[in-house]
Amino acid sequence: MKGTLRNLILSLGLAASGAWADATEELSQLLKPLASISGNFQQTLIDERGKVMQKSSGNFSVQRPGKLRWKTGEPFPQLLVTNNKKLWLYDPDLEQVTIRPVDKRMKETPALLLGGKVEEIRGSFNVDSKDGAYHLTPKRKSAAFKSMEIRFSDKGLPSAMTVRDEMGQTTKIKFSGMKANPKLSDAIFNFKPPAGTDVVKDQ
Repeated sequence: MKGTLRNLILSLGLAASGAWADATEELSQLLKPLASISGNFQQTLIDERGKVMQKSSGNFSVQRPGKLRWKTGEPFPQLLVTNNKKLWLYDPDLEQVTIRPVDKRMKETPALLLGGKVEEIRGSFNVDSKDGAYHLTPKRKSAAFKSMEIRFSDKGLPSAMTVRDEMGQTTKIKFSGMKANPKLSDAIFNFKPPAGTDVVKDQ
């Protein structure tokens, strides 16, 4: 009986591992052809009780490896820019920009997943495929989020993302106007603060 139970446990573990491997490969194959992406987004932040805390919209551009420009409009305008080495978070209302180096934890953020190195997905996440979506759970306990779900359109482009954090909050993002492999200038992935901007360096 003990041998049978042990074999059952091992087979279940191997089955789960195989499922993760298959889903990881599927997700990798979807992302691999997308060297760059641009589009618009609508974002909704929901608290742990299911109450909508904030809605916003904007546009973004992402380019592999690790380059991102994420611009949020009203009511709380913000601009996040990274060139894969340095990250700028600019708040025009506060006239302040925070600058910090890009570390491994930042590279595992949901938005950067779209432009990160595809081969690093397997090492960073457990991936499961269910109900037409890919569910990602970070392997590192210190990751920036608890879990993420990503869906793709019939054209093979990301159509929606759902991100859950350790505080129980959920961020739902819907994409539109998506373009695959647009030609993007390196200049948009760097940021020069406007004159008079308060610069905060977070090391």
